Amino acid sequence: MSPTKEDYLKILFELGGRTEQVPNKEIANRLSISPPTVTEMMNSLVKAGWVVYTPYKGSKLTREGTDYAKKLIRKHRLWEVFLVKHLGFNIHEVHPEAELLEHSTSAELANRLEAYLDFPEYCPHGGAISTELMEEQEVRTVHLTEATLGEPVRISRIVDEDKLLQYFENHDLRIGDRVTVTGRDSGLDLLTLNHGTTDKEIQISQTIAQYLFVERI
Repeated sequence: MSPTKEDYLKILFELGGRTEQVPNKEIANRLSISPPTVTEMMNSLVKAGWVVYTPYKGSKLTREGTDYAKKLIRKHRLWEVFLVKHLGFNIHEVHPEAELLEHSTSAELANRLEAYLDFPEYCPHGGAISTELMEEQEVRTVHLTEATLGEPVRISRIVDEDKLLQYFENHDLRIGDRVTVTGRDSGLDLLTLNHGTTDKEIQISQTIAQYLFVERI
C-alpha cells in the first residue's frame, strides 16, 4: 500500500473512524487538502476493502482497515519513543520524522525496536503503543468535546502534530492535567474549561479540542 493511502487509514482511525463515520471535510481539514481529493481516495480505499463510505455522512474503517491502521500507528509511536529517548529529539519535532520512518518499517523491525525500547506502553504524546492497549485506550477515552459538563477528566492523549501540541501548550494544557468542561458555545466555537491544578479558566476552540483525548478520573 502506498504511504498516502496508509496516511488516510491512520487519520481515519485517529478521528474515530473505527466506530463512526468521519466526514470527508474533517479529513480534508486535517490533511490540508480539498474535499474532492478525499472523495477520490475514499473511493479507492472502498474498492480495496479498507473503508466503508456513506455519501453525505462520511467514511468508516472496515475491520481490515482498522487492523492495518493500528499496526501503522504502533510503528509511528515506537519511532517517536526512540527519537525522544535515544536521539534527543524534542516532543514537538518527532512527528514528521516518525511519519517518514513508519512507512518503511517492517513488522520484524517494529518488533525488534519495541524490544530494544523495553516494551514502552505509551508514546510521548500519550498514545498507546501495543495494539491491545490501543484498543483499550480507544474505549476508555473520548474527545474533550464529548466530556460530560461539570465532570473532572484527565488529559491522556494529544494528537501528535506540532501545531496542535503548540496550541494546547500555549493554553497550559498538557498530558496528565485534570480539567473540567464548564461551558460550550457552538456559535463562537468555544469550549470553557477549569484547570484542576491552577483553578484557572481556559477557553479553547471546540474544533481543535476534538484532537485532545480525556478519560474519567
